[in-house]
Formats: sequence, structure tokens, C-alpha cells
Amino acid sequence: MNSHEIPNHWTGQCFGCSRTNAHGLQLHFWLSDRGCFTKCVIPDYLCGIDGLVHGGIIALLLDEVAQWTLIGRHAKFGVTREISVRYLKPVPTNTELLVEAQIVNRDDKNVVLRSTICITPDVPLAEGESKWLLVNPSTVAKLSAVDESTLRRFLSQYEPHAED
Repeated sequence: MNSHEIPNHWTGQCFGCSRTNAHGLQLHFWLSDRGCFTKCVIPDYLCGIDGLVHGGIIALLLDEVAQWTLIGRHAKFGVTREISVRYLKPVPTNTELLVEAQIVNRDDKNVVLRSTICITPDVPLAEGESKWLLVNPSTVAKLSAVDESTLRRFLSQYEPHAED
């Protein structure tokens, strides 16, 4: 798999990706030929029933890898408009997971992504499809507690990839 790590310049408290959130997952992301992916191990304290990852955490993983696909491939923020999750097989805790997203459809304002969680690439445990609205930093600033200049500085550190 041809890939390189997407540098994470986010300094906020995101549960999925922030390096400064001691309670978060502190995920790392890589660009691949097909999109973006992360590898992670979900600990027992995030289980639904002992030994199985909580369904909300599964949805979070699918959503987070989709957002980083937009950041890493297009240097853009998106807001999730809709996400559907199909829980295909139990997702075990304390096991390395491969979480991947790829863009299915995109125009100037909207993006559709397909995401999967696997233990091995050919055995999906969960999959999702999400619809995103691409937004500018001023919109994110209005919706969040982050100032626009911080958001603009963050995105300026990423370059769009023409192949998408």
C-alpha cells in the first residue's frame, strides 16, 4: 500500500485525533492510493459489552477517518450531514483495526464518503456511508469555540491532492 502519514497540526480537544486530549484516541492518519486510513486498538474501557467496541465508538471511527480524508486530500473542513452505519460483525476491543475512508462522489459543496473497519482488509466488521457539506473556516468558527484565524492556519498546512 502506497501511503504517507498526514501530519496532525490540530491543537484542540478532538476526542478522535487530538494529541492533547489525554482521554481521546489520539489517532494518526495516512493517505493511501484509495483514500485515507488509520490503524488503532480500542481499549476495553470503550466497550459496549465486555470485549466488544461500543457502537458509538465504531460510528466515531468511521466519521473521523472521513473528516481526515477531506483534510488530507482536499485541505478542507466538512460537517457531517448524514451518516449510516452497518454493523456487520462484532468489533473486538484490544485488537488492531484498520479504518479506511474513500471519496465516492464530490462536487463544490458536497462529498459522499464510504468508510470501513476491518481486522484484515478483506473482512469488514462495520461500514458506513456519510454525506458531508464542505464549509469554510468562518462557518466552523461560528459553530464552534475555535477562532477563524486558528482554523485558517490549520488548513493552510495541508495541500490538496489533484487526483481526487
